[in-house]
Amino acid sequence: MMSLPCLFRPPLKSPSFQGSRSSLSAILLTGILCSPLICPAAESDPAPAAESQPAANAEPATAVDHVRQLQTEATLKGHSPIAHWGTDPAKYQQWGSHSNRLIPVYTFGTKGGGDGLDLNSLTGPHSTYRSEEKLRQLYGHVPVDTVSDKAEYLDQTDIYGLQKAALAAGRKYIFLVVFDGMDWQTTQAAAIVRRQQVPYTEGRGQGLHFQDYAANGTSQFGWMVTSPHNQGTKVDVNTQTISNPG
Repeated sequence: MMSLPCLFRPPLKSPSFQGSRSSLSAILLTGILCSPLICPAAESDPAPAAESQPAANAEPATAVDHVRQLQTEATLKGHSPIAHWGTDPAKYQQWGSHSNRLIPVYTFGTKGGGDGLDLNSLTGPHSTYRSEEKLRQLYGHVPVDTVSDKAEYLDQTDIYGLQKAALAAGRKYIFLVVFDGMDWQTTQAAAIVRRQQVPYTEGRGQGLHFQDYAANGTSQFGWMVTSPHNQGTKVDVNTQTISNPG
């Protein structure tokens, strides 16, 4: 299994819910590959009891995935009594493209890494969205109602810069994991299902491995903005570049 190193400071409050597809990004900057230790039984150990064989006509037992059933029914029917993507409760998926909202970011091995690598150097007072100059470099102009002296979040493009900073700092193992369709609320729902209780109502969260793993105190948590720039662009996921910027 892969041992994940983490970053991010104590969690911020969760953003208001906005439906649509999204991404949860995790930067894994260090990792250790481990092999399981298999110990043979001692000679004095009793032989294991023989397992009973199921009847030939017995139906195999299957675990019920309630969340999967709900999603499948909603997709087939086009509506759901429990959730919807968009402003119309009668339509399960009204929005099918990215919207302008905040997405959770979990990093491992970044805390204390210096400018460009430590999340604190990209958020809060250093957020792109607190600077007209940085926004003009990013968008080519300053979008309406975008500059905010209260912005705590980084931009999605800062994830690219963070990886470059990790490389410049001599990190040998850099992993970028993108979970499609995972907002803060989706992560919380997964933790609720796993714990069978509501383990948190704000911030980084707990109950899932990437939430609980502290990477020896180097893990951090924050938010990134996934603002679409334009339509029709072609991207190369391997080089994380755009061939025809609009």
